[in-house]
Amino acid sequence: MSTWEVRLELLVGREVHDLDGRAAGRIEEVRADRVAEECHVREYLLGPAALGARLLGSFLGLGFVRALGARPRRPRAAPWHVMDLRDPEHPRLTVRHSALQHAGDDAPGD
Repeated sequence: MSTWEVRLELLVGREVHDLDGRAAGRIEEVRADRVAEECHVREYLLGPAALGARLLGSFLGLGFVRALGARPRRPRAAPWHVMDLRDPEHPRLTVRHSALQHAGDDAPGD
């Protein structure tokens, strides 16, 4: 298995396009697991809902949004293996945006 590195600070905020060239959202958060001295990316959270969760925090943000009477949206999660980062300035999905799940879901998103 080969490994390679990408500077995450250069990815956050980049717009991602899907298999059909449609905008899927910007990378707002990267979730990873620490394994010994390395971090292994698990998923990328995309779109405005991911930005809101990152800025407000998942618990604070949801409670605040619900208190205002709005229904919070969950961000789309792109698993690491569907993200093509060969050109980190232009990240692409290897699937259609509609195939992504919402963060925390077990079924494909709408």
